[in-house]
Amino acid sequence: MKKNIFYILTVTVVLIAIQSCKTYYFRSNYREANSLIHETRNLQTKPFLKAHLKNGDVIILEDNWKVDTTLNIVSGKGTQYDFNRKQILQDSISIPIDSVAIFETNTKIMNPESGRIAALAILTGLDVAMGIVCLTNPKACFGSCPTFYINENDNFHYADAEGFSNAILPSMEYFDIDALNPKRITSKDFPITMKNEALETHCVKDVKILAYPLEEGERVYQSPTNDFYLCSNNYSLSYSTADEGNITALLKSQDRQERYSLSDENNLNSREEIYLTFENVENTDNIGFILNFRQTLMTTYLFYSAMGYMGDEVSDVFAILETDEDMRNTFDATTKLLGGIDVYTWNGQNSNWEYQDRFYETGPIAINRQIIPLQNLPSDSKVKVKLVLNRGLWRIDYVALTNIESQVKPIELSPSSILHKGQIDNVALNQILSPDKYLISMPGSAYKFNFIMPEANRDYELFLYSKGYYLEWMRENWLKNKNLLKLKQMVFNPERYLREEAKKFKQYESTMEQEFWSTRIDTQTFSYYED
Repeated sequence: MKKNIFYILTVTVVLIAIQSCKTYYFRSNYREANSLIHETRNLQTKPFLKAHLKNGDVIILEDNWKVDTTLNIVSGKGTQYDFNRKQILQDSISIPIDSVAIFETNTKIMNPESGRIAALAILTGLDVAMGIVCLTNPKACFGSCPTFYINENDNFHYADAEGFSNAILPSMEYFDIDALNPKRITSKDFPITMKNEALETHCVKDVKILAYPLEEGERVYQSPTNDFYLCSNNYSLSYSTADEGNITALLKSQDRQERYSLSDENNLNSREEIYLTFENVENTDNIGFILNFRQTLMTTYLFYSAMGYMGDEVSDVFAILETDEDMRNTFDATTKLLGGIDVYTWNGQNSNWEYQDRFYETGPIAINRQIIPLQNLPSDSKVKVKLVLNRGLWRIDYVALTNIESQVKPIELSPSSILHKGQIDNVALNQILSPDKYLISMPGSAYKFNFIMPEANRDYELFLYSKGYYLEWMRENWLKNKNLLKLKQMVFNPERYLREEAKKFKQYESTMEQEFWSTRIDTQTFSYYED
């Protein structure tokens, strides 16, 4: 039977930490204790470490906790509560790290030997202490997952790739593939820089380059199911319309002049249609539809709203998500309801629109470049395509048609070296190359991966493969917005939630972009490890 997340939340427990001028003390009333340890009015609040065990218990350690890498345990003086949040122990406690689903702490995790804790820890209320404030709209703070740049100095508004955007927990780890576009490789060395530009802990398991050598006139495109198609010819857009009229100029070129719409003020779950016409298609055999797209900040707003609704019980919620697959599948009900970009083609013989497939990729930063093979097209030089998408959710840069020649498999390249702060980092390389290790990237970190290409002086179609997960830090301003009933509505009644939230989102929609980019961390000037 599926657990009731909100019943569990009401009985979750935690240690009490009072401000630094006072001493620690413990209470058996978890809800009161949890509220007190998250008190952020005084930045000198005493540090704590809260461990949610996989069996449902919670252990809270005082600020003198230590990590033993030999025994793989964390230990210190604290209090343990059982699944029903009854206090069962108050003493010196040792916790096997393998028994922990999620940690939460309000202090920096600095030492290398604490990496196992960092990989499971939500950090709470450190944004003000670190001088990173998102005041205008905390629900538009910069969040990115790992961002990747071919030119490491390119760090404004666009990245070349954005890794595993949906992997918000260890149990949700997955791999992501992003197109980097064709590139002439003049030497065998190909570097790409991975940055952490947000208040997040990035746990990176693998980074690879997928490369396919190109002959003149060839391109390789990736499908939403991560198949790769060798293509030739390119049929440009002839005409396109949407609710606002003619949008052909916005979609005809890969110029980052994107077409997007604003949301419906009465319902965030509202559809719109874009009509595309391609004329003079010389060969309608094996046609593929190309789309360059990314998301707006609507899903960022919704995710950060959910974080705020969790309030001081954020780690309690995430511990349940980490250990309960049913709840993980239910949690993102709002984004599932918003949907992707559905593709239809016009069948003149039947006089109807036929569904083809769907594009979907989370993330507002990097532009995705993907292809959908079109089926059952009439043998006509004019091809009509309709896109059905959620109003206000998608930014579209480019559309085109191409002929698919064959399905291919790119060459997989692992990094030959990694540089960190200008120095060779063999530890980081070992972590990336080892199947059971993670490279832990903290805010402000930048790692340059170098790859050895099979041949120099030739063109390649390049893709970035990344695998891992990340943990979002809990912002101080989010703690003030705790509303478990609203979180319940968001998860279990997303239709109503999206209707009721529409006007609130509308208040911030026009200014969110500015707030989002202005709170991005500059990796050249900021370092998590500096005091």
